[in-house]
Amino acid sequence: MMGKISPVKLGVFVCLILLFVIILLLVTQRENLTDDDFLAPVIVIEPHHGSLEKTLRITGHVETGRLITVVPRVGGTLIMLNVMAGDEVTEGQLIAQVDSVPYELTYLQAQSAYLTARATYERFRQLFQTQGVSRQSYEEVRMAFEVARAQVELARLNMDYTRIRSPMNATVLMRHGTEGGLVAAGTPLVTLGDLGDLRIKAAIPEIHYRFFAENWETMPVRILVPALGNENSFDLKPLSLAPYVSPENRTFLVEYQIPDGVIHGLRPGMFVNVIFTMEKREDVYYLPFRVLASGNHLWYVTEDLNFSNTANQIFVSQFVELIPEFFNNDYFQIPSEFQDRVFILEGQHFISPGQRVNILSRQTNRVFEQTPQTGTSQ
Repeated sequence: MMGKISPVKLGVFVCLILLFVIILLLVTQRENLTDDDFLAPVIVIEPHHGSLEKTLRITGHVETGRLITVVPRVGGTLIMLNVMAGDEVTEGQLIAQVDSVPYELTYLQAQSAYLTARATYERFRQLFQTQGVSRQSYEEVRMAFEVARAQVELARLNMDYTRIRSPMNATVLMRHGTEGGLVAAGTPLVTLGDLGDLRIKAAIPEIHYRFFAENWETMPVRILVPALGNENSFDLKPLSLAPYVSPENRTFLVEYQIPDGVIHGLRPGMFVNVIFTMEKREDVYYLPFRVLASGNHLWYVTEDLNFSNTANQIFVSQFVELIPEFFNNDYFQIPSEFQDRVFILEGQHFISPGQRVNILSRQTNRVFEQTPQTGTSQ
């Protein structure tokens, strides 16, 4: 009579049977899988066609060709400041006044001293002509007369300086002073700017100096103003190129005028991006830099002609090595013979040559119309 089978041996036996069944199922399932189950997902793009620019982008701020801060030449109580920010002023217009009473009194005092000195001088001049006084005495009186006359002129100027006038036709950009307050000579009252002469200065790295020295007057330059929306682009007029490079930051300055900038809402102080077009090529094909993989591999897809299922198209991955020769920050030019290829935009880092792929979406100018798509076209 056979002995009983122990529970441990029975459990091991059952586990071996289950493991065998699982392995058998996996092998059977692997044999039944179709090629569609192993397609690597990718996103593709066709080359763009058009013009490609090599540009240099520098940030800057809008300035005015003439920016003047008006200050009094004499101190005192500011009794009048009759302009506000945004007002238009004309050259010679009275815009502020310092209390002139102290200066009028000083003028009267200086004029009185001048009249006395003049009378003395006339008397000594006549005496000197008749040798009634010495030359030394005459010269002392003459010098005193000249000093008194200068004091009168100075007092008259100080009186005139109490009336502050605009030095040019301009717009009041800022008002600094307050009526009734004490101001010293040189205290800012208002800042004036000529909005009809808006300019931009850009600091260019010295490595580009030779190119700018030869092309700065003819190269296309435009600015984009984020505050106005980047769809607003302004063309610039060349004004000057600095004849030196700053040793502190290794840059040189170029200055451009912005014609009609104020009409389109441009104002001094606005932040702008200055774009210099250093070279432009027309009628070329180009791709975004995202397409390039490590080792300058440019991956693309071709139809798998060996696929036996004719109901759908299957594509395989291939690559060529390409070192871009003409490019900007975003795109690079490709040879014209690549114009009809479809390149892998995403997913190229996880595939190998000849691997079958599944095109999830595409960013394209000319798509594979006959190819079924999965996902959304870009």
